[in-house]
Amino acid sequence: DLREGTGPSPNYGDLVSISYKGYVKVATNDETKKNEKPPMFEADDRYLIKHGNGKVVRGLDEGLHTMKTGGKRRIIIPPKLGYVQSGIGPIPSGWIGRYKLNKLLDDLIKARGGQVIFEVELLSCIADEADQGYYEDDTISFEDFETLRQNLINTAMEAKKARTMEENKANNIPIV
Repeated sequence: DLREGTGPSPNYGDLVSISYKGYVKVATNDETKKNEKPPMFEADDRYLIKHGNGKVVRGLDEGLHTMKTGGKRRIIIPPKLGYVQSGIGPIPSGWIGRYKLNKLLDDLIKARGGQVIFEVELLSCIADEADQGYYEDDTISFEDFETLRQNLINTAMEAKKARTMEENKANNIPIV
């Protein structure tokens, strides 16, 4: 953390407002370029997201989850958790920012290494009144997990037994 926050941490499903600067650091063997500040592709003072909905760079979403409101953090994201599919954000609003981001991501792929870096300030997080409960932070208890596991096993065994009975009936094998 660059600065520890004092407010609440966001829960999945919350509406989260952030301020960010986005950079892409491309891997290089050139010693003179290793210590250079990576090029920035976008900065936004107010960016609103729904935390945990899969529409944000996964590494950014994971980094936000443990932040506290008012905090500032540098999140260094490996390629696997970065811009790995189209349609995830934050995507620069202007064409110049999108061009920069696409070029830097192409360079990252050509170099076969690098990171996406976000310097993020968590401005606010509020519960989404329209949320229908798809996002939960609570973990399942061991007892509930065992019940769920046993129900799945029983259902699978019943399905297998029914399938075997149907196969036997279709092949005229007597049921004993």
